[in-house]
Amino acid sequence: MPTQVKKAPKKVVARPINHTVRVGAKIDRVAIRMYCLGTGDCFVLKFFSGKTRRYTMMIDCGCCKGGPAEFKPFMQDLVQYVNNSVDLLVITHEHNDHVNGFAKHPEIFKAMEIKEAWFAWTENPDDPDGTAQELLKKRTSMRMALQNAIHAYKDRHENMRVDADGKEGKTAYDRIVLDNSGAFLNGLNTLASINLAGEDGTEGKALPGMRIIKEILEKKKVKIRYLSPGDIVTVSQAAGIKFYVLGPPQRKDFMFKDGKEGRDVYEKNIALNQCSLAMNAFLSLKEEVRNDVPFASDFIVEGDDLESVYYDHKNQWRKINDDWLSAAGSLALRLNSHINNTSLALAIESVATGKVLLFPGDAEYGSWESWHQIKKWEKKGKNGKHLTEDLLNRTIFYKVGHHLSYNGTALEKGILMMESDELAAMATLDRKNIAEKWKSTMPNKLLLKELIKRCQGRVFVMNEFQIANRPSLQLDPNSLGEKVYEEGRTRDGKILLYKQYVIPTL
Repeated sequence: MPTQVKKAPKKVVARPINHTVRVGAKIDRVAIRMYCLGTGDCFVLKFFSGKTRRYTMMIDCGCCKGGPAEFKPFMQDLVQYVNNSVDLLVITHEHNDHVNGFAKHPEIFKAMEIKEAWFAWTENPDDPDGTAQELLKKRTSMRMALQNAIHAYKDRHENMRVDADGKEGKTAYDRIVLDNSGAFLNGLNTLASINLAGEDGTEGKALPGMRIIKEILEKKKVKIRYLSPGDIVTVSQAAGIKFYVLGPPQRKDFMFKDGKEGRDVYEKNIALNQCSLAMNAFLSLKEEVRNDVPFASDFIVEGDDLESVYYDHKNQWRKINDDWLSAAGSLALRLNSHINNTSLALAIESVATGKVLLFPGDAEYGSWESWHQIKKWEKKGKNGKHLTEDLLNRTIFYKVGHHLSYNGTALEKGILMMESDELAAMATLDRKNIAEKWKSTMPNKLLLKELIKRCQGRVFVMNEFQIANRPSLQLDPNSLGEKVYEEGRTRDGKILLYKQYVIPTL
């Protein structure tokens, strides 16, 4: 078992957590297995000293699509691979593509030995200053708002469809408006599939995967740690390894901050229009009194007078009755980014060699920038650098954030600081198993190009289907040899279960 940790003082910024490592064989090799569930994260890291496995770490378990039957072969391989036991389970953040595997097959995790679990400080129900509880409350409100907005928009779209189908001499304009409305609704449903429980009566509630794994851990009485930026953790079984906690940020401005395209993050493949949001409008949808009207009540036209204003059907398009519902897109994106920026982001360092593995969850730019603002790490890196910059300079493995999207990897404060000649990367993107609306943004072509260059082709994408500049065109991963790279399939060869990369000298 890991050594004990002193409780952090009751401050917003926790002091580093330091542990005394017992004398033992140092870790010198790590195998990183990416399960190919589909677009979503499920990783197992095995740390070795010589031929002896010393420590097994699992990070997340989810996929954006698929039911229990689709998950089953992957879960069966996982149980066998870890011998039904993990030393550490890390849950990065509450999105379905990272946690719904715990809900698909809870029996597997009920039977599995889990010695310790780590969450971000944002999940701490006993956060001493109440910030985590406040964020969880805000997340609940945003989920309820999004669910209400989607219900209202579906009604609007259905009325629009009926009107278009029933209207005599309907125009091409009517059809275009209807098609655009359908596309917008499809996009909302895509974001909802990641952020919402998806069942009636669950508005605002925790996702099933997150709720179930927490219940399992509590019942098993597994030791749980809630980690904060700046914490440094060592464990007795993995001698010579340090875990640096980068995020999530504790300042709200970083949690909701977007990076400027072309400077902070790469430019999007396409431009997406956004509109402003008044969240209370969505929250009050089921109330008789609306509080989202942007002008005094004296200027509101009601009843028959309202109809008389629009007597001319040619002016129907001018109505703004429910145009504010289009702001649901902005709400959905904001909720998505907020939860991404609560990702537990870890840098794993070999003390002996200085090599670093980076696992940022789906942290977006606001989180990446905050890593460079951790005060206790100022001038702690090589040549007086901030420790975060130094860790990035020494990164030899990068779990690519947010499935190769433009906003999952910082530019100047991220990828451009990864200078090691040994750099390799894994990306959890499968365009055969992804919502249609994500295909226009994943992969981001500029980011993928930069990764291929910096990794010298050692970029292992879950599935290269429909990727024009796929990494294997530069480097066939099988040419690295079985001791470095391998793929695992079901016995019949029909399902690719995992891709594995081994760092032979950590």
